[in-house]
Amino acid sequence: MVKTLVVAVLVAVVILTECLFAYLVIPSRGELEKWSSEKVAKEAKSGNNGQERKHEGKPETEVDLGKYNVVVHHPASNVTLRVNFHLIGTVQGDDQKEFEELVSKNQHRLRDQAIFEIRNCQIDDLTDPGLALLKRRI
Repeated sequence: MVKTLVVAVLVAVVILTECLFAYLVIPSRGELEKWSSEKVAKEAKSGNNGQERKHEGKPETEVDLGKYNVVVHHPASNVTLRVNFHLIGTVQGDDQKEFEELVSKNQHRLRDQAIFEIRNCQIDDLTDPGLALLKRRI
């Protein structure tokens, strides 16, 4: 009985110590919001807003990258899928002409890479409603 009580107290002390440590080390929501707003203000002041904000306000144009019909076979699950899609990308308006030249020169490489990514996807990636991982990979 005494051994059980000692073990229970020891486990409780360890758990409480871990909780206290986590409380002291992990920042609160308010601290994170404060840190984030300070970082944004600092970046805005220095003019370094990152790649995402570099093109804000500039018009984007959709570019047709082709239609694809790919057959994917997963031997582990004995499933064959037929994937049909129309690939469209977005390009900044002033880069459209250069992009179209590069696409015409590298059209086969782009097509090969898109088919490669589709064939290497897991079934879960293809059934994701937003196709987020697949979009990033392509």
